[in-house]
Formats: sequence, structure tokens, C-alpha cells
Amino acid sequence: MDIFQFPLDFDFQSLPNKDNKVCVVSVIGKGRHNPFASKASVFNPVLDKDVFKGLLNVPEELIQQDAVECFYDAESQVVYLHHTCMYDTYRLAVQCQRLINQDVDQDFFNMWQKEEYRHAKTLLWLFSISHIIILSHPGASFDVSYVRLFRTIDTIRLKLLHSITEQLHGFHISKDWYHSGRPCSPRVLFMFESTTLTKKTEPVETGAISKNKTATKFSVEKKLVHAIEDQIYRILRKSRIITNISNNSLFAVPANQEFVYIHTKKEEISDPVSFYLQQLRMNNSVESPRSRGYQSNRHSSQSGSETRSSSLPTSPVPGNSTFKEFLFQHVELALGRGFDDNVGRNPVTPVFEVPTCELWCMIANRLYDFFLGERINAKAQAHFNTLKSLLETDIRFSENRCNKVLPVAEAAYQEGLPTHYVTNFHLNKLQQAHRVFHQFARGPATEKYLVQLDEACEKFWKNGRQLCEEISVTGNHCINPLHRLPDEPELDSNRHLPVMPHTNQLKTRAACNCGRKQADKDDPFDHKAANYDFYAGLEESCCGKLEHVDLPSFKPSTAEARAAQIKKIERSHKNSQGDTPTVKSGDIVSGMANLSLALSLGQSGGSDYSHHEGISPNNFATTSPHVEAVEEVASEDSHQIVSTSPMEETTEKLEKVEEIKEEEPDHEEPEAEQPEEAALGIPATFRQVSTTEYLPGMIHSESVPGLLPKFPSWAVCCIGKASLYNHNTGLDYPGFLHGSHFLLPWDITVKAEKDKWPSVGETASRKGKQKKSSKDTAEVNLRIYLGNEYECPRGHRFFCSGPEKIIKVSSTSSVKDNANKLVNLDMPLYCACPHCRSSKGFLGQLMRLYVVTPEGPVRITVNPIIQPAPSPCPLFNLGTTDVVELSASALWVIRLPHIYLGDQGAYLMPTESQHLSQCRMMKGVFGYRDATQES
Repeated sequence: MDIFQFPLDFDFQSLPNKDNKVCVVSVIGKGRHNPFASKASVFNPVLDKDVFKGLLNVPEELIQQDAVECFYDAESQVVYLHHTCMYDTYRLAVQCQRLINQDVDQDFFNMWQKEEYRHAKTLLWLFSISHIIILSHPGASFDVSYVRLFRTIDTIRLKLLHSITEQLHGFHISKDWYHSGRPCSPRVLFMFESTTLTKKTEPVETGAISKNKTATKFSVEKKLVHAIEDQIYRILRKSRIITNISNNSLFAVPANQEFVYIHTKKEEISDPVSFYLQQLRMNNSVESPRSRGYQSNRHSSQSGSETRSSSLPTSPVPGNSTFKEFLFQHVELALGRGFDDNVGRNPVTPVFEVPTCELWCMIANRLYDFFLGERINAKAQAHFNTLKSLLETDIRFSENRCNKVLPVAEAAYQEGLPTHYVTNFHLNKLQQAHRVFHQFARGPATEKYLVQLDEACEKFWKNGRQLCEEISVTGNHCINPLHRLPDEPELDSNRHLPVMPHTNQLKTRAACNCGRKQADKDDPFDHKAANYDFYAGLEESCCGKLEHVDLPSFKPSTAEARAAQIKKIERSHKNSQGDTPTVKSGDIVSGMANLSLALSLGQSGGSDYSHHEGISPNNFATTSPHVEAVEEVASEDSHQIVSTSPMEETTEKLEKVEEIKEEEPDHEEPEAEQPEEAALGIPATFRQVSTTEYLPGMIHSESVPGLLPKFPSWAVCCIGKASLYNHNTGLDYPGFLHGSHFLLPWDITVKAEKDKWPSVGETASRKGKQKKSSKDTAEVNLRIYLGNEYECPRGHRFFCSGPEKIIKVSSTSSVKDNANKLVNLDMPLYCACPHCRSSKGFLGQLMRLYVVTPEGPVRITVNPIIQPAPSPCPLFNLGTTDVVELSASALWVIRLPHIYLGDQGAYLMPTESQHLSQCRMMKGVFGYRDATQES
């Protein structure tokens, strides 16, 4: 007969000797970590066949299941049951490895609790259908943890007795079995798979001495067995698991028979690999027969039973019973007159019944479905829940502990909170609450209550205590509660929020576009508020009626205009010892992109202007060189146009121009300048601008061609006539520090017709142009006044005559410096405020350029280019395709942006002082052109 698993699904009528009475023997407990054998393998020598095998060849899905194996030995009338569970070490190891490999969400503790619950219900079932139960121990001592388990099972068994009797209704069994819910109080035998004895077994010899030695050895083993029996009996009696009347106990132990068996010698092959290796060592040798005989005798004399225990099954040593003899003395008693384990003065008739094999199979199947089946018995479910609660003592302790600590952790979170706070502050306080919770919480419920702590703290924070998360461009948080902006659409998620703008009550002092009026400026939360809204708000009261130069901005053609999606393009900038950053030949630059767009549109034109200091990187980006082949690749999403043609020839020409300019002395002025772009054959190009998408940031050297900003971040305005500035008194505008409000003179010499243009200081009375000749021209000296204004957050304003050189003029002296450094050198974007050095050390930012233009045969041009951060960094400009030409005899102001916003974010003031020098306005800002060359 093969081995079966419960529930049994075969026809019981097919059982051999089904009408014979049977004794049911179950083995429970713990097994060793051995894939070749199980704790039920001890039955194999009893059956003389390999029935109960190890788990090595069992599929993994079957190993993971809690199962009961069944084998019916019809010849000896015994049914063997083997309970495999998580207490079998090999099965536990497989389950742990599965959790590691599959990375499942279920943690080991919860899995163990479920397995322990099913294990307890299986034991309830086995104690209700078995006559003999063998409790296996892999070690040599009794596991006292079974005491709590047995007491719990006994408590639930009594509560389930009524439900069990209902399940037994209809079977032909005795009234004692029916009312007690089991055929008998099962007898429990304890089996230990190892021993603490270290004394070697001596070889058996003839003579009285050897007999005494053997007797001594057996007496030691028997003494150990009796000592363990006494120990187990006292433990079970003290815990009231066994009593005088076995009918009232969960199980019983025999009073006059041995119930402990210790395996001192293995009777089965537990490891085939070790067995065959041992056979090879013993038999596969090349020694002579005499030598082999000696080795054999040596092994038998020195190793003795140790060698036999690890290889072949051994026959019992005389005087020491085998496991079969130990077991069958109880089996034969059960099949005979039955167990009577009651003790005491008043004898009680024991309940004991041996059913037929067919009847037992039917009853076992019915009770298995009751205890472990999928169908839930409503009456018994409450008692099963009690069983689960009694088993989960660790969880109950952890629940009670965590439930007590949770309010303490919540109080730690709420301690010292402001009225409103941001996410980072919330997370920091939450970590503090976690530390308090972990300090006192214990057990498996910790994670569950930690989630409750997170939910409670987050609910407390979101209940009107959230602070707006928006950060200003200068890095300061909005101090308003969580809100929505006035122009933000109303949604279900934000309908409950108040409507208000961002603010943090941080204010700075700043002047308007023209610089004639100062006002408090709120900390901006976007570059529009920083560069446009503040100055537009002062236009009505100050600068609104002044002449302005229109700077490029977006003109939508549809109401659905949107910001373009800009992709990041890596740029390489060279910066060597303060020189203007140049673009490496072969890099993909915006100048090539402009050329590609111009050629594709067929738009090109000449250029007749020149800078006083040569071609800047921005001019190079807006003018395109001759190339032989150009590819245009347009991206529909980002409108990026990429050129793949080389620029070696054009780059060489530009480098030659730079070398020639460096050789020229600074004090010499060119007589008549030819446009350098025209000399190189570089045509001017014009962008075809988009009317549906706008540039989200500001125009710079890496901007996508064809996109314009939604509003200008710069301002160019004319305050009035040149006579408004008096070089003796300077600018009488608010905020300027005393002695730092003077512009610097810049003298230039140009050639003009005689009697057509006045000298410096004179007023021209005639206008117009006549045909020139070499005899009618003469040199004319003209004076321009320039000023670079720095403004600190406290509203202090001052001019600089050069890098880190502030103008200081006393009331009794005049300006002695000139503007040559302003024209020929890079100027820092930030400069320390002389008035704030003694306090907080605020830095002034370059905010305005002042130009007093002369009346003469020239037109002053400006083209500011700003590098707001260390390289690599884009260069920001006005965004015009040409330099801005200023009208003659006027006082002009160019207001620079407060915040420089690129495609990847804002470029703020560096926090490290060594990087401040790399933030600068490039040289070549101021230039002029010959007005007589105009056609």
C-alpha cells in the first residue's frame, strides 16, 4: 500500500483487511535539517521498507504545505501518521529561502504565526483520533515550550467538545467515544534523536570483566532514560497537563512502562552520499589481505558502533532494546486490553476503543474537514479565534505595548510646533516621533503602529497647519498657509484653499527703470516679479512717459499659447584668465542654428555697424558664417534646430581679428571702422519667431532660435536731454552714496567735415550732409559720460570706475577717473557695498548703465552681455538682432535684470567668494559708429 495524505480521497471499501481493528500511531514534533530523512523515517526499520522518505525529491510547492502523511500496515494492524510542519528544520529552511528569493511582502513573523495556528489545529485533530503519539526531539533534552502549547490545546479541546460530538453523530461508535470526542486519551511517547552520553561502547568479549563493563554501560543508558522520564513527568504534572485520571487530560504517559526512547545508534541510512563514501574507503584499497584484515580489525576495535552508525543499519546490542521493541510493546497493549493510565486510590474505568480501519478512516476524514477544512463551522469559529489569540502572545504583548507608546510618540511630534510648517519640518518632527516610538515599542506590531503614527501625524499637519511650499527665487519660503494663487484655476483638490499671492514679508529697496525713484520690493517668487512686475508698477508714477526702446518679446497669435518645452543641450565654454568665453570649433552652437534657419527661410542681410571692442559671443550667435553644407534638424516638441556643419574656417578668421585687436594700443582710436562681420563675409540673419510658443526663461547664447520671452527682463529708456547731467554735481537720484554718484568721461576722436560739426562743448547750428573730400575733413573730439551703477538690497547705490573700484569724490574736488576701464575691461556683476561692509556685508549688484550721448557725427551703441555664474554658463543679452543705437545728445539708462533665468533654472549669486569674480559683464558693452555713413 502506498502512502496517502489527508484528506483521504479513495474508496475505503478497497482497503485491505478493512474490518480489522487498527492502532493509530502518530509522530509529531521537530525534525533535523536532513533532506534524505524525516522524523518519521524511524518507522522504516520497523516496517522493513522505505516508506517515509526525506524531502529532497519532493516538489517545493508540496514542501511549503502543512501536511499529514498516512500509511496503513495491514499486517501489523497499525496506521502510521506523520505530521510535516514548519518545525521540521529542512522545511523551514526551504521556506526562508523562498522568502529571500521571491522578495515577497509577507514578513517571516506573520508567516510563522499562520503556520503555528495551523499546527495547533492539526495537533487538536491528531489528539482526537490517535492511540499513540510520538513526540520527536532532534536534541537530547525535553523542549519545555511544548508545555504552553499543550495547555492551550487542552483548553480549546474542552471548548470544542460539543462541536466534535456533533461531527461524530451517525457513526457506529460507543457512547464513551461519542461523549469524550476521542477513542481514548492518547499515550505520548518521547523520542530523542541524540544523546548526551560520550562514553564509547566497549567491544563485547568473553569473561566476567567484559560482562561487567557491558552491564555498566547499559545501566548508564537506562539511568539516563529514567532520569529524563522523571523530569518530563514532574514537568507535566506541575503544569497539570497530565492528571490522575487520564480521561480528563489531553494525553497520558504510562505508569509502569518506558515512554522515553534515546537513539544511541542510527538504524537507518540518513545520508546516502556519506554511506557510499564510507563503503569506498573501507573496500576500495590495495593492501594485502593481511593488511586489509588488520585495518578491518582496527576499524572494528577503535570505531566500533560509531562507524556502523554512519553507514549500515546495525543490529541491536544485547541488552539494549530497539525502537521497534520500544514501540510495539505499546502497540500490542493497545490492540490487546487497551491502555489504563489512571492512577490513584479510586480507580476509574478508562475510555479506550480500537475501531476498524474503515470506520477510523471515515471518522478521521470527517474530523479533518472540521478542524482543517475550508468549510467554516460557525459555532466552532469563535473557539478557533480564541486559539489563535492564545497562540499569539507575542502579538498581544506587542499590540498592548505599541498601543501604549503611540500617544507618547504623537505628543513628541506635536511638541513645539509652529502654527504652520513645511514638509521638511514635518518630516524632521516625524523622525523625532519615530525615535521616541522605537525607544519603547517592541514586537511584531511595531510596523503596524508605525504606519498609524505616520497617518496620525500627517492628518494633524494637513488639518490647517500646512505652510505653502513655494520658494522664492532667492531661496526663501512663502509664509502663507497652503493656498492657491489668484490666477490659478479652481479644482476639486484646491477648492477649499484660500486665495492669496505668495509672500514672505522679506523686502528690499530698489529703484525704478530710470533710477529716479525708489520703492520697497517684495521678495520675488518668479523672474517675472523680479524683472518685470516691480518695474512695471512704477512706470505709471515715474517712467511711463519716457522714451523706451522696444525689446523683443512674445506676440501671441492664439489664446492657447504655451511655454515651449526646452531640452537641455550641453555647451562647452572656454574661459582663460578673464578672457571672453568662446565657443569651441565643432560644437553645436546657436549661431549655426541661426544660420540653418536663415538659409532655410532664404533670409539674410548686410550689417554696417561695428563694436568698439570687436565681436562678442552674442553677436557671433546672431550672425552666421559661410559654411559649405548645413543640415537642418527641427524638433516638433522643443523647436530646436541643430547644425552639423564645421566652423573651422570662420573660427580662424575670428581668431585673426582678435589677434589684430590685441596688438593695437588701448589709447589709439580707429579712424574709420569697417564692420568686422562684413569683412569676414558674415551676413546678418533674422529669426522667424514663433507666435504659439514662448521662451519660458530669458534670451541667452544657448536659447532656442525663433522663441521669444513672454516679457522683457531688460529696459532701455531715455530720461531726457544730455543737459540734464552736470558733471560737477553728478546725478541727484535717491539712494546714491555721497561722492559715488558721478559718471565718468569717455573721450573719442572721429573725422568729420569742416564747419559741419562743432567741437566738444559747442552746439551745432547746422545739420545735414554734404559730399566729403579729403581737404574738407578734420578730427573732432567728442565726450561721452558712462556709469555702471551697483545697487545693494538695502537700496544703497554707487558707481564704479573699474573692477572693485568705487568712485569716491569729495565735495571740494571733481572726478579724476575716466571711463576707459568701463569700456575695455570686464566688470564684476557683484561688488561689496561700502556702506554695508560694517554690518551684514551686503553685495551690490550691477543694475543700470548710464550713457550721456554727445551731439556729433557718431551714434553710441550698447550691447550688454552678462555671464551670471561660473563657466559653463550661457551669456545673457538684450535679445536684439543688432546692437541698440542711442539717440544723440540724450541721457540714457539701461536697466539690467535682477534675476537671470536660463533654460535649466535661475542663476543666483554664488555662495562661495571665489566664484564671484567669474560673474561679470563682458567687455565691449559700449561702442559707436560713424553717423555720416548712414544712407
